[in-house]
Amino acid sequence: LPKVLSMGRQIASALAAAHNKGIVHRDVKLDNVMLVPDAEAAGGERIKILDFGIAKLAPASDVDGVRTSTHLIFGTPAYMAPEQCRGAGQVDDRADVYSLGIVLYELLVGRRPFLGSSSGELMGQHLFMEPPALAQMLPGVPAALDGLVAKLLCKDREQRPRMAEVARQLADLGELYNS
Repeated sequence: LPKVLSMGRQIASALAAAHNKGIVHRDVKLDNVMLVPDAEAAGGERIKILDFGIAKLAPASDVDGVRTSTHLIFGTPAYMAPEQCRGAGQVDDRADVYSLGIVLYELLVGRRPFLGSSSGELMGQHLFMEPPALAQMLPGVPAALDGLVAKLLCKDREQRPRMAEVARQLADLGELYNS
């Protein structure tokens, strides 16, 4: 638990820094998170966020008369926020918050909350199904962490916290469970 909280806080902090610059990653997943040795970091390892290849500036801007297409879908379906499943034009920084919720769930439970055999099936689950509660999948998980992950996985992006708040909450939980 302390390792997952530390990793989650580092991921959230890095994404919050990107969000502060107006950059939305849009493909947050375990394959894009690297754990690298760093003697100066607590625990001797540091998180690096990789592959900003489909990142976008938020909000969609009209630069030289060119607008982001709103009917394209970018991302990895297993980790995509509901609004991202609907199309690229509706995505803001809270899509990364949702994806981080999927990553945390996977790190804690050992599998993602939604499983499917096709991209369409996965996107349908993100759009219309509630994920199994973390506490149901991992009995004994701290209630505060269960509640945080549930907030990250809210279908309504307006109900999700901003990434800087997620980083703060994960840091607080990390202090609680490291002591």
